[in-house]
Amino acid sequence: MKKSKTKIVIILIAVLLGVLCIYRIGSFAAGKISPDKEDEKLTSVKTATVEYADIGKATPMSGRITAAKEAAIIPMASGQVTRVNVKVGDYVKAGTVLFEIDKGTVAGTVSQAKAAYDLARNTYNNMEKLYAEGAVSKQDYDSARVSYISARESYNLASEQYSNFSPASPIDGYVTSLNVSVGNMAAAGNMAASVANTDELEISTTASEYIAGLLSVGDSVEVYVDGKDKAYTGVVDTLSPAPAYGTFTYPVTIKLDNSAGELMSGQFAEIRVNAEESKNVLCVPSDAVVMKNGVTVLVKVDEEGNATYCPVEQGIDNGEIVEIKSGVKEGDRIIISGQSFVEDGERVKVVE
Repeated sequence: MKKSKTKIVIILIAVLLGVLCIYRIGSFAAGKISPDKEDEKLTSVKTATVEYADIGKATPMSGRITAAKEAAIIPMASGQVTRVNVKVGDYVKAGTVLFEIDKGTVAGTVSQAKAAYDLARNTYNNMEKLYAEGAVSKQDYDSARVSYISARESYNLASEQYSNFSPASPIDGYVTSLNVSVGNMAAAGNMAASVANTDELEISTTASEYIAGLLSVGDSVEVYVDGKDKAYTGVVDTLSPAPAYGTFTYPVTIKLDNSAGELMSGQFAEIRVNAEESKNVLCVPSDAVVMKNGVTVLVKVDEEGNATYCPVEQGIDNGEIVEIKSGVKEGDRIIISGQSFVEDGERVKVVE
């Protein structure tokens, strides 16, 4: 009897477990978990909103940045370098003596010329007084005056030659090269140093006929420099009205204010000239526009996630955003990623 009761209990438990399993299977079949599985089957897309914006399309030129003011220091005298007053990278003012060359006999020449000049000047001054008093003849006065002028010119020439032995910077700027050292020889006519003023920089480049037609002297342009994450403003300083000899391109010079010292001479730069521009127009990301059956479309998504093809007319496209002239309105939500896999009227899953 006990064994029969035990067997009945086991059978009842098995029946209950079977019913529970059937209920769970029915629940799945009835769709209580199906929405998640249905979402998994939907195409995942990313969206953006149609907005008004300003858009421009730039045409690039390129060139190297150089100092607008740069001077080569070429000594006019030869001799052994006795002193170097600067090093590369130093900032100097105009008139700063960069190095000195052994003056040798030129120092004696200057001293003799100075003595002769002082004597001739004193003699002339005395003669001038005596001539005014009638104490000397005009011939003696004229002779003293000629001697004074000759001595003055000789002294000025000697002084100029003397200064050649102390080359100085003609401009404010940084020493960018220095090819002399104490004990070595400096040769007249050979570049010994250079100085550049980097407060103002320039880019010399050439423009095509099309770009040259868009530019005028005084125009502002955007300048992008390697390694810098912002645009700098340049100004068209010169623009040739004719192409360079033997070419079809027009020489252009762009000036850059570098008073902040952010840029360096020698850096590579790209100049962007706005070839097209529109203000306050409907725009979407460039990636949103696709071709469907030979038609340019945006794929719009409604609040329920239903996708609709919208044929559009596009305008300026600068590679980041594109102007939309017709087909959508401000505030419309459009697909920017995944739209190539979406069919017209299909329900999609929007993800962040």
